[in-house]
Amino acid sequence: MRGTIGVVGGSMSGLTVGLLLRRRGWDVHIFERTGEQLASRGAGITPHKELFDAFRQAGAEIQTAMGVEAHGRTLFSQDGEIVARIEAPQLFTSWGLLYRFLRTKFPDDRYHNGVTVSALETMDDEAMVEFDDGSHQAFDWVIGADGLRSVVRESLFPELQLNYTGYVAWRGLVPEARIPIKIGEQLRDRMAFYLPPGEHMLGYTVAGPKDTCVPGERFYNWVWYRPTPSGAAKTEMFTDNDGAYHPDGIAPHQIRHSVTAAMRDDAQALLPPQFQAVVHNTEHPFIQPVVELGSERLLFKRAALIGDAAFTARPHIGFGVSKAAGDASTLACAFEKPIRERSTALYEWEQERLRVGRALLKRSADLGCYLSGPPQNKKEAARFEEFRQPDVLLHGIAAINPYEFLED
Repeated sequence: MRGTIGVVGGSMSGLTVGLLLRRRGWDVHIFERTGEQLASRGAGITPHKELFDAFRQAGAEIQTAMGVEAHGRTLFSQDGEIVARIEAPQLFTSWGLLYRFLRTKFPDDRYHNGVTVSALETMDDEAMVEFDDGSHQAFDWVIGADGLRSVVRESLFPELQLNYTGYVAWRGLVPEARIPIKIGEQLRDRMAFYLPPGEHMLGYTVAGPKDTCVPGERFYNWVWYRPTPSGAAKTEMFTDNDGAYHPDGIAPHQIRHSVTAAMRDDAQALLPPQFQAVVHNTEHPFIQPVVELGSERLLFKRAALIGDAAFTARPHIGFGVSKAAGDASTLACAFEKPIRERSTALYEWEQERLRVGRALLKRSADLGCYLSGPPQNKKEAARFEEFRQPDVLLHGIAAINPYEFLED
């Protein structure tokens, strides 16, 4: 064995880096604080080259049958007519399907479920993980793959804080069988969009229960971005039935009926018939605040940050999971270097992934610029108008080729 590495966070990026490092001779332990199965979480994702490559290197190659192929994209008007349409083949899959696939590849005795890391201390020659029961464990290296509210990042760079962007994402998964046949035919095999004033909605088909991709048995995944300023509006939305406020996000079962009912009423008033139907037939819609964060460093002594722990971008470009996979695969390559070359390799890794992360933050902020509220000046109004154009929307959201936007 080359040495020991502790990975904090057992989600997609943690599993990917763990598998890649094990294949390179490292003894890897993953610590995931969630006691329940993560596989039930998440919704639809758009895989890109970095994700396919990382999975292949990890011995878990993604197959076309693991997702739903869309043939193109359609933009609807409020009355349900087609405003714009492009042909653009793309694979859509579900977060849970890919997570379950990865999880079967990682040994159970090295995956510690329901174990919470509370702090990290990193020295020149090792990193010490502290758990919430007061125990400690030392590793040669620790990798923070613990998401947007990363304990590892908080321990290393406590000054970094998530920035609320001023809007939220309503999301839902609805079984295809619950969508009226005529509506289903209009949505099938295509990504769909609609642009209410100052808002943005999209949807596409993903794998269904038990990861089935059989037509008629899949899920339709939808997302509706809506301005929600900090203050009374956000407090009202994220306060549960017991009066507790959840500023960082509220669990689906805690969302008050009146909040969901108001969203459904707005859907009937504002959305085209296709999206009215999917919202109406979604049993448990949920809501997330849209936040962003960019790290200035990814390495500190014997610790590294990857995935959302390093950069949390707005989700519009649809590259977050693939970016995390790229973080993982390139970091594993740096750790494969001989000791005398490793410091240089890690420095080069950090510089490149900082570049990618910053470009992702900028592009995602551009794509969502008009969702935080009305423009404050002419320059801002022109920017908002630019990124609401059908061509930008159809090519840039869940980008088919995000790399053209992430180059210098």
